[in-house]
Order: sequence, then C-alpha cells, then structure tokens
Amino acid sequence: MALAIEGGGQSGIYSLLAFSFSCRIFRFTKTTCMSSLNYPAVTEYNLPKKNILVLSCMDLRLTDNLVAFLNFENLQNRYDHFVLAGTSLLTTKKYQSLYQKGVLAQYGHWDKTLHDHLGLAIQLHHIHDVYIIEHADCGAYANLLDGKKVDLSTPAKELACHKKFSTELAQTIHKQYKLHVHCFYIDLRGNVQLLHTIH
Repeated sequence: MALAIEGGGQSGIYSLLAFSFSCRIFRFTKTTCMSSLNYPAVTEYNLPKKNILVLSCMDLRLTDNLVAFLNFENLQNRYDHFVLAGTSLLTTKKYQSLYQKGVLAQYGHWDKTLHDHLGLAIQLHHIHDVYIIEHADCGAYANLLDGKKVDLSTPAKELACHKKFSTELAQTIHKQYKLHVHCFYIDLRGNVQLLHTIH
C-alpha cells in the first residue's frame, strides 16, 4: 500500500515508492556484503541447539558485525547478551601480574558480576552454550594491560593475548557450569575466527 506525501499528489506516491525500492536494494546489498565475510566452518565446533549467553566487548565499531555473525549462527532471539570492556580480560585472576597497577582494585569485581549473571541466565533461560567474542584493536587490552609485560605490537601477538584470556575463562565456565564454550575473534572488517572450543 502506498501513501501520498502531503501536498505531493501522484508524484509524491511515486517518490515514496522509489524511496522504498531504494531501501530494499540497500538492505539486499548490505546482507550480501555481510554474507561474504569469513566465518568459522561448521566442522570446527558444534553449533548450539539451545539458548546461549554471549559475552562481548563494549566496542561500538563492531556492533553490526557481531549481530550479523550471531544471525548467521541462527541465534536470533536465542541469546542473552552480556557486555564487559575487554570481554574476558578482567574475568580471571590468573594473569593479574599483567594488569597495570590499580586495575584489579577498580575492576576486579567484574569477574563476580559475570558469574552472577551467568548463573541467573542458566536458571531463567536454560543456557547451554557460551560465546566469548573478542575483537581486534581492543582499547581495554591496550590501556589496562602493562605494556612492559604484554606485547600487542603485531596482529598475531594481539590475537594470541586474546586467546590466552578467553581460553582461561572458557575453561573456568566449562568446569564450573558444565556448559559448551566457544571463543571467537572478530577483526575490524567483521571477519570471525574460532580461537577455542570446549564441549
């Protein structure tokens, strides 16, 4: 059904139809571009069949890419989304010597906050899997870790650091809650790779 733009008459109807058609083209183009991104193969881990919890960073640049990946995983309306700056960075005390001075005193309670939320999510939404989603060029990693002890100078070293923290959290969650946990890494173009998985 077309609606005339006030004062526009028939030409207004044509303008509105043209605008609607343009929007559809834009949505199609955007979807097509999203689908061309690199995602992990289905053979790399077992896809969730039940509800999941997603832990991700607060970075604004990759919000659409994160949602596109979760939609690609067929997880629409099947996940709780919990956000922490740095994702897994401040959820373990194992690597406390790597933080800058005062960081744990200010943010160390995030570990408990995450577990409180996860416990409630399991109770209310019957969570079976957890996605830990790290990303490239993370400001929390750059500013909260001690640069004298942690080298993030190359993409490979940065990725290895994210893998270390996310894997430690994955192992903790799996051991404590008996959940399947999958760790991912998104680059700044939206490509996703699997870092670690525990079933």
